[in-house]
Amino acid sequence: MRWMQLASPHTLHSLTTAQVMRQVMLACLPGIAALSFFFGPGVLINILLACLSCVASEALVLYWRQRSWRCLHDGSALLTGLLLGICLPATAPWWIPISGGFFAILCAKQLFGGLGQNPFNPAMAAYALLLISFPLPMSQWPLPLTLDSIEGWRSVAQLDGWTGATALDAWRNKGLLMADEFWASGQLLPEMLHAWAWIAGAWCLGGGYLLWRRLIPWQTPVAFFATIFLAGALVWGWDTSHQAPPWLHFAAGSVVFAGFFILTDPVSGATSLRGKVYFAMGVGLLVISIRTWGSYPDGVAFSVLLMNAAAPALDYFTRPRTYGQRKAARTMGHREPKE
Repeated sequence: MRWMQLASPHTLHSLTTAQVMRQVMLACLPGIAALSFFFGPGVLINILLACLSCVASEALVLYWRQRSWRCLHDGSALLTGLLLGICLPATAPWWIPISGGFFAILCAKQLFGGLGQNPFNPAMAAYALLLISFPLPMSQWPLPLTLDSIEGWRSVAQLDGWTGATALDAWRNKGLLMADEFWASGQLLPEMLHAWAWIAGAWCLGGGYLLWRRLIPWQTPVAFFATIFLAGALVWGWDTSHQAPPWLHFAAGSVVFAGFFILTDPVSGATSLRGKVYFAMGVGLLVISIRTWGSYPDGVAFSVLLMNAAAPALDYFTRPRTYGQRKAARTMGHREPKE
């Protein structure tokens, strides 16, 4: 009977790891196109160097461990390099994506046993290391290109001449200026907000594709975005003169990208459905806390890594009830169902 074919635990459609990785990389294309249009070819160069570094690191470890190189076909190393390259400023020196790729694979992934064993998101671990080690080149994004300044594409060597702070950096460094004075001062160019708003829309397009293909749970991005908005609105309502409005957290940072492509990592995040929601809420609260009281203007990478460490505890306390038992077991041993 058909209902028996659809009943759990049977699955009618299954994707391999390589197929999932390819679908996620495909979903990244709209955001990569938007980043490249507004910030120039440096984005593509960072992605290329990070991907080559990650794949080379994976191949090196497989050679050391005398493992088959077929493991490279799963695409996990390539996706790690892609996500890391997306996060890097377009003006970053060539050695930053290369060193970040080696750290992501060697230290954040293979050191713990390889694919499926890493407790931390490799791309975010590498990005956090680069941000702490090289704060100046990691905080300078180029001013967004427009159709009138498309000549910036002609020379990658001249990118350093038109770098500037991001919207969150400008807000963080506004000093004692009140919100109205900051907006009137012109420190934050409208072109910057316009560019990041279009980029956020492109990430929404890619995230919608992942949701449509049911590759990620919708609860994770929804819980994350709702937490960011509510917590940001609460902080902003507490002090509208000095705190960032809620919309700025979405239009000027990596919130949308992280919600669809970082928090949905099935390895380093929580596994249960309630755990995924709590994980996303925790990341959102940490992001707002770091942006409000911390020394870093963004804080997404650090928030994700902190919640990665808390993921095992979330899985323990949100473990679903096993069929045949009245409540979820809290021990690792076998537990007989009650009569």
